[in-house]
Amino acid sequence: MSSDPYRESPAQNAGGLRRLRGERALATLSRLLADDGWRPRSGGAGRFVMTYRSNGAVFELWAEIIVHSEQLVVNAVPPLTVPPDRRAAAAEYVLRATWGLYVGSLDLDLDTGQVRARCGLDFEGEPLTPRLIRNALTIAVRIMETYLSGLERVIDGVAPLEAIRAVEGN
Repeated sequence: MSSDPYRESPAQNAGGLRRLRGERALATLSRLLADDGWRPRSGGAGRFVMTYRSNGAVFELWAEIIVHSEQLVVNAVPPLTVPPDRRAAAAEYVLRATWGLYVGSLDLDLDTGQVRARCGLDFEGEPLTPRLIRNALTIAVRIMETYLSGLERVIDGVAPLEAIRAVEGN
């Protein structure tokens, strides 16, 4: 090992490269969101927040680059909270919904009642491309568009299995 204090060790160099790739990914995400007309606003370090409206559904979309681990996480978060007395039923609904998903998930925080559709991508060592970003955005949006109405029905007292069958057409 060199005694030169300005020379990076392999571990430091790997961290520096990871950080550089993460920062490039953040720039790619920022550019794509602006170019595609999302009108993002800052949600904190590395996070962009957008409002999504379609087919009567309105929710926030959070796109975040976790720079140090080279990951993209997209969350679709509706403006609702599951009340404590409906969380068990909502949890069943969320589990039934997620079971059939190949990519992404529907999540419920049992402590707060917050719900989200989530899609994540680990791009470690690879450039994050606009196509990969669009894919992740699309997956989170489609999950929320598909399952939000059923979740609202469960909150209103409908049985989880009945709500799943209604949204999935079974």
